[in-house]
Amino acid sequence: MHTRSSHRFLALTVACFLVLSACTKTDSKPDKSASQQIRSALPDIKSAPTFSGTTQQAKTFRSASLQGSVWLSYFFFTSCGGPCPAMNARVETLQKEFSAQNLKFVGISVDPDTDTPSALQAYATHYHADSTRWTMLQMPMDSVKSVAVQGFMLAQGAENEPNLHSTRFVVVDKRGVIRGYFDGLDENEIPKLRKAIKELLEEN
Repeated sequence: MHTRSSHRFLALTVACFLVLSACTKTDSKPDKSASQQIRSALPDIKSAPTFSGTTQQAKTFRSASLQGSVWLSYFFFTSCGGPCPAMNARVETLQKEFSAQNLKFVGISVDPDTDTPSALQAYATHYHADSTRWTMLQMPMDSVKSVAVQGFMLAQGAENEPNLHSTRFVVVDKRGVIRGYFDGLDENEIPKLRKAIKELLEEN
């Protein structure tokens, strides 16, 4: 009887030790969610320019409001019969594909004399632009040139409006850093653009 009780006590002691050991191991694991940083392999190219303008809803817009969001910027004009409709159709598709509220789209008109807020509103309506995520901007021509050439490094050396706009989309991360350029008319570039957007949305 004494031997059987001793064996039972020993078994209980071992079981308790194993349970305590398991608990200790679980509690000592590092919190990966707190320490692990998710970063895309996309390069940090340069800080995006700061700018302001008037939206399709005739409201003042400042680029500072984009901080914390991933955003895609491009240049266009509403009377363009060439690449602009194709580029805006691309943005419409991306707006449907990505529902994240912290993904924004900013189209800057290179023909501010024609592209008044009312003209931009009609154009935005045609492409079903969600004004909380997709902004079309009018700004003074000297500002357009500065933002396009010095700010985004597009259309180097261009002097006049329709030559000023580019067919490239510029992708900017949550910190306001340019992370990539993608040709909006090149079918081979679009999957890369989608991948870049997805990766940057996942960054923390």
